[in-house]
Amino acid sequence: MKTTVSYKIWQVFYPVGIYYVVSSLMYFALEYMIGTAQETYMLRQLICSSATIPFILSFYMQDRKMRGESVRRSAVGSSVLTEILLPASAAAALGIAVNNILAMTPLMQMSRGFSEANKAFFGGQLIYELLGSCLLIPMAEELLFRGVVYGRLRMFMPLRFSLVFSALIFGLVHANLVQFLYAGILGLLLAFCLEQTGRLSAAVLGHIAANTVAVIRQETGWLYFSYQKTVAGIGFTAGMLLTAAALVAVIYKTGGTDRSVTSGNCQR
Repeated sequence: MKTTVSYKIWQVFYPVGIYYVVSSLMYFALEYMIGTAQETYMLRQLICSSATIPFILSFYMQDRKMRGESVRRSAVGSSVLTEILLPASAAAALGIAVNNILAMTPLMQMSRGFSEANKAFFGGQLIYELLGSCLLIPMAEELLFRGVVYGRLRMFMPLRFSLVFSALIFGLVHANLVQFLYAGILGLLLAFCLEQTGRLSAAVLGHIAANTVAVIRQETGWLYFSYQKTVAGIGFTAGMLLTAAALVAVIYKTGGTDRSVTSGNCQR
């Protein structure tokens, strides 16, 4: 049985490599076929995410089979409230708060990578943003980063380290400081929701909720006042943080995952 550190690192990271190889190859092919116009950026992204889902889903299903059903199981009586509404509401509230805090700092203006990504992200048609950012991309990323990466980390190390390292990996792949901070914090919450509910759907729906709120805010100007360093903006942001914290406490209290599950060894 292989238990070396290098083997464990390989088991965690090679699915990420496959994800980005498949995605990059598809992206280059799409650039050749439909061009590189900013208006089609999100269309290309959602097609690439769709192409990666079968590969990552195969890893996820194999990992679930290897771990056994007893490793990730919701408590008897778990409900739609616990597994859907609470994670989605917590992720939306936290996403709003973190976006506001970042907007109140000079980081967004200082980060060229974020500015370019943000411009491309919102440069196309709304339908592509909704299908891509609010549906297919969250599905693909949650399968990979929570379903596979976090799941494997959880087999190799204690809970707290698994939560933190999976969030760091998720933040780092976004390749600029602003998105690293946002994705890292959100990723920590999503992994927590998965751990507490035992359902990957909780993380997927939380990711969808956070991204949907971000798209709506960008496209409509909703809650624009809360980006400002005013009493109203700061107060609203603090309220969102408190709301997210309260929801996290409820998720923890009602969560049904067996917290005594210890790390195991990946035998793939």
